[in-house]
Amino acid sequence: MKYRLLEFIRCPVCKSALKLENPVFQRVDRVSGGDHEVMAGSLSCAGCGHRYPIDNGVPRLCPTDPSAGRETGRTVSSYGYLWDRSAVTAEARPYHLDKMRRTLSLPSPSGLTLDAGCGDGIDLANQARCEGLEIIGVELSDGGCRTSFERTLTFPAAHVVQADLCLLPFDNDSFDFVYSYGVLHHLRSPKEGLQELVRTLKPGARAAAYLYEDFSDRAVVWRRLLAAANQLRRVTPRLPHHVLYHLCKAAAPVIYALFTIPFLLLSRIPRIGFLAAGFPFRHATGPFSLAGDLYDRFSVPIEWRYSRAKALALFQDAGLQDVMVAKDRGWMVAGIKSRNPMSIPERQGVQGRNRGRADLSKETGKVREC
Repeated sequence: MKYRLLEFIRCPVCKSALKLENPVFQRVDRVSGGDHEVMAGSLSCAGCGHRYPIDNGVPRLCPTDPSAGRETGRTVSSYGYLWDRSAVTAEARPYHLDKMRRTLSLPSPSGLTLDAGCGDGIDLANQARCEGLEIIGVELSDGGCRTSFERTLTFPAAHVVQADLCLLPFDNDSFDFVYSYGVLHHLRSPKEGLQELVRTLKPGARAAAYLYEDFSDRAVVWRRLLAAANQLRRVTPRLPHHVLYHLCKAAAPVIYALFTIPFLLLSRIPRIGFLAAGFPFRHATGPFSLAGDLYDRFSVPIEWRYSRAKALALFQDAGLQDVMVAKDRGWMVAGIKSRNPMSIPERQGVQGRNRGRADLSKETGKVREC
């Protein structure tokens, strides 16, 4: 943990400032000169008395056990297993945030940025290389925290915090930009998670996220394939992590042959190349490159999916304006926090009065029921 992080983090319970106690420092040779990292110690809250450990350089700002609860515990351990297998390398490569920015035509982030669910820290390291940007990655899994910390250790503008997206350890109106790729749809309540992200966002600043699509606008064959995959998901989250991962690794070449190769062939044929645009798994780079994607798809018990209207309504319900939705193997969504935001009860009252006036209002109601 970099000492500067104390300026930004707060007690997740009461949002009071935290005091560093009994720190153990380690010198680190950073890209912009030497400095020290807080590798151990604790953070105490004078407001409510909670204490939080710093373990292997990462502040663990979780009031309760991150693995508590059957579904949440499985999600945390599943992703922890996957991120633990991620190779930590120094080179930069285009990744999730680059894809969201390109699809939605978003400006380059600047100022204080939040990577909500930073996974193995690739986006975190990429953005830490940019001038005028300081970035905090929040991750709940131990494996993700470890890998993200190792990947960003030498970057002075990158921080890693273990915390729950539904109970973030930051003040209101803290961040200049917030993004979350492929995380909200695995929460017990995506609505609650997005509202918490928006709480920490400065008025007039932007939030962006990637959400799974529900295939409601796809051809029948794709909807049936999704239904078949969902049937498998009744079993796969119960398998041991290593067993499921090796099954996904064995299945990856089959999926590559069924989807990626036809996509590559069709996309090169004039006049019918547009048919390839709907193929899943078209992003594969080789026969075994899909093992992680398949594991991601089949390992966690919670998975929400959205139509375009539901994705739009989710962001509008959270108090975001000028919401943009674009399709890229799912929904890329971004919106701007109002400079004069209504409270959540006020927004719900307005939405209740407007319900039934338009199809979009009906879709909004369905999102709230989730």
